[in-house]
Amino acid sequence: MKKKVKIGIVGLGRVFEHYLKLFKSNKIKNYQIVSLCDLDYKRSNNTKKIINTKFYKNYKDSNFYKEIDLAIILTVSGTHYEICKFFLNKKINVLCEKPLTMTPEKSLELYKLAKKKQVMCGVVFQNRFNPSIELIRKSIDKGIFGKIVNVSVSLLWCRYQEYYNDNWHGRWKKDGGVLNQQLIHHLDIMRWIFGPIVRVSCTTTKRLNKLEAEDTASAIVEFSNGSLGNIVATTAARPVDLQASLSIIGEKGIAIVGGIAMNQIKVWKLINQKKNEEVKIKKQNSQKVLNGYGLSHITYLNKVFKLILKNKTKPPVDAFEAYLTSIFVHSLYRSSETSKWVKLNSGLRSKKLGFKN
Repeated sequence: MKKKVKIGIVGLGRVFEHYLKLFKSNKIKNYQIVSLCDLDYKRSNNTKKIINTKFYKNYKDSNFYKEIDLAIILTVSGTHYEICKFFLNKKINVLCEKPLTMTPEKSLELYKLAKKKQVMCGVVFQNRFNPSIELIRKSIDKGIFGKIVNVSVSLLWCRYQEYYNDNWHGRWKKDGGVLNQQLIHHLDIMRWIFGPIVRVSCTTTKRLNKLEAEDTASAIVEFSNGSLGNIVATTAARPVDLQASLSIIGEKGIAIVGGIAMNQIKVWKLINQKKNEEVKIKKQNSQKVLNGYGLSHITYLNKVFKLILKNKTKPPVDAFEAYLTSIFVHSLYRSSETSKWVKLNSGLRSKKLGFKN
């Protein structure tokens, strides 16, 4: 068995800066960064001061990938598909930041390709591994809340205009708006824990920021078990990120996961609940975080590295999961575009996301 996973990282922008902090924390084990890639040499010069490794401008350069066990993709959203496909065809494991692709069909294609090549194609939905979210998932599986009445997701984050002033943020072809860029994590949680989803009704708008897509969205979700869901999302909160929350109403109790990254148990009340149980639950399953990334990249990366060292090819969250969440995202957009309810099994997709320039 290998002692360390050899990593090549593609994309040294904003998300990479977060990864860099994680790697420097010494909380991630069993890895070695052997190569870095970015179109911008300025980024490489800054990175070399921290990571002493080789830098390449083109990920297709065989010298970049000849030694690596895993390619981590941290580039512009709209470029993920082509880069992931390249490495999978080279039989190299892939770990990609969300969204894996801009359309469900391309995520499904990558899933099938990874199976064919017998390598890993993982997508980073790290919030699944927040202690608070893991508790919710286990509790729902055990039926602790009984029949679910309503599930609500609220994302109130702050992105000023300069965030959208580059050549891709908020653009339909390369990114999308708050639904596909920020809320996708929380939509994934909603679908993964409470799904399947039958249909959605969504409205989007641009309130404070100038961008092609939306900075604000509101939606109703109907689940297959008859429960309903509500979604409120915006990047027009001011002056700072306020919250990313998940609220549950069930016949046997209620719960709210809050914080800015679904990282804290805010409310936990059950019928016939033991004294001080809520205090105990909050203490054991909450985290203090500095930003919307949260802390669970650490958990996720450690899981991935252990799997690769054991020659396992099924990641903690695979491309098929990304495919299902992308259907959810596209259904919301399609509903907004048509002002109609959209069934998730209808095959209807957004006419803009991933296509419109």
